[in-house]
Amino acid sequence: MKLNLLSRYRTQLMGVAILWVMFFHSHLPTEFSGILDFLKKMGYGGVDIFMLVSGFGVYYSISKDGSTKNFYIRRAIRILPYYLPVVLIVTIIANIVGFWNPIAFFYNLTTLGFWLNVGLMNIYDWFIPALISIYLFTPLFYKFFKINKTISTLIVILGAYIFSYLSEGIFDYLYNFTFRIPLYIMGFWLADFLKNHKDYKLSKTMISLIIVSFIFGVILLCYLYYFTSVFSIYGNYLLPFIFITLPLCMFLCYNFSLFPNYKFPILTFLGSHSLTLFIFHEKILFLCSLFTKSIFSDIIAFILTIILAYYWQKMVDKIIEKYMLKKNKQTL
Repeated sequence: MKLNLLSRYRTQLMGVAILWVMFFHSHLPTEFSGILDFLKKMGYGGVDIFMLVSGFGVYYSISKDGSTKNFYIRRAIRILPYYLPVVLIVTIIANIVGFWNPIAFFYNLTTLGFWLNVGLMNIYDWFIPALISIYLFTPLFYKFFKINKTISTLIVILGAYIFSYLSEGIFDYLYNFTFRIPLYIMGFWLADFLKNHKDYKLSKTMISLIIVSFIFGVILLCYLYYFTSVFSIYGNYLLPFIFITLPLCMFLCYNFSLFPNYKFPILTFLGSHSLTLFIFHEKILFLCSLFTKSIFSDIIAFILTIILAYYWQKMVDKIIEKYMLKKNKQTL
């Protein structure tokens, strides 16, 4: 098994991740099946895949020229034009139906609602604000990473965990973000290693360690969920995915590689539109929940999400493309 499978099937991994997250956010009844219900409740693990794969891709992006300015511009173009207009529109709708008050405009558009923990009535989501902040921090980390990988990594990971545990009761709402920073850094390490070892093949020992890591993570997850009362305390529900995420990604990539001529069109589509799907799905579910929560509304929300995400991304892509062409002509 080659490590570069992570690079080859990065889009498909994003497809699996967004499908899992959408399943997690849905109101679909799964109580009739223990396994299905467990998979749904663990669907937040899709975000962990996002963080690992994002760190992997961002490393290649920032290492192209090492320019902080260019990196920020690329990241801003990659997120803000797709995100902010949707937030604005849904916030307007929420204000019209009386669910949010006018101050929600400020908190949602600046993403400060998450950071200041102003309350569920004003917070729109947490993932995009967290992603923006980690991108802001990335150039600084990259500079130290190139100087000393081990020390810079230990400082960031230990800092994330120490902050998470010491701030219990004060910044509990940040756990979703801080506990996932190690996976983002793991993506950095994998990309850096692959850059220097493009055709690296995992040894039997490494494969064994990956399998052991996965088994340990799953056992820990099941133990915390089924046999303890601390599953949701101190971010315990997130810790097992430190051990699960990379092995799960490698397992998926290996299975993808068994069909080298198959493009996995559904997963490719979902992965290519993962950001816009993420932006739209929970928001559409929220709007639907104002009226009813049922299987029918979930199906409608899923269909609307696919349609809106596709056409929204297509439209914004064209606008950005025209803007970039015009800008390039002006610089010639």
